[in-house]
Amino acid sequence: MARVVLIDALNLIRRLYAVQERPYLPLAEDVADTTRAQIQSNTRQMLKQAIARLRQELQPSHGLMVFDGGGSQWRQQLCPCYKANRKPMPALLAEVLPELQQDTEQLGLRCFKQNEYEADDVIATIACKVRLHQHEAIIVSTDKGYLPLLNQGVQIYDAFARHFASVASVKEKFGVAPEQLVSWWSLVGDSTNNIPGVAGIGPKSAEELMQLGSSLNQALQHPDCPKKLKQKIIDHKQDILLYTQVLALQTNLELGINLQDIRLSVQEPG
Repeated sequence: MARVVLIDALNLIRRLYAVQERPYLPLAEDVADTTRAQIQSNTRQMLKQAIARLRQELQPSHGLMVFDGGGSQWRQQLCPCYKANRKPMPALLAEVLPELQQDTEQLGLRCFKQNEYEADDVIATIACKVRLHQHEAIIVSTDKGYLPLLNQGVQIYDAFARHFASVASVKEKFGVAPEQLVSWWSLVGDSTNNIPGVAGIGPKSAEELMQLGSSLNQALQHPDCPKKLKQKIIDHKQDILLYTQVLALQTNLELGINLQDIRLSVQEPG
């Protein structure tokens, strides 16, 4: 059985960079060359260490570092508020991305970027296809958007806290099962992706509603569904459908990748 590790590249790299940048904040508009070089060098070194540690901790047979393509805009076209609150990538980090990709490849871990796809969808697609063939799929990311994939046997690993997500931890944090999360976020909102949800529906009422059925439609048909809440959802049906569409991960992209392409070299990263 293959063990495939899929790393959400910018999720990992931006956090590593933030730690290196922090001692120098606030950065001057015209950053001194020595400061620039130090931050970028430290980030490169920390990424190398992170990759080596992940290989040691997770013992993958296959691996891929997936970057956002940058050209995918269909979610923003459907829902202009989607990710509108995201800060742009720091210039110092953008400058050093080619070197970070090169460092990763030199450690035997292939990088993948396809312009028309978000990294989340690429990773979700590969993970689900890996699971269909009864192999292990481990996503390395702190992005909660991957949590619905737990229902399909995909593992999700936090490289900073060094622990795996679980169905139990999802239910404890959100009050719903992983497969219900997209509907739950569509109701209560998702600040990470700037999705407002439905005004007047809070986490507690959404949690109680989702306990009435495995899906939102089932919950709404349950005789114990509160009439006022049901009417509010019906009134905002189009918004909810839109939020659900943009928050759901795509899992059927045609990527042209097979396991042979991402097999890790036997040589340990140095």
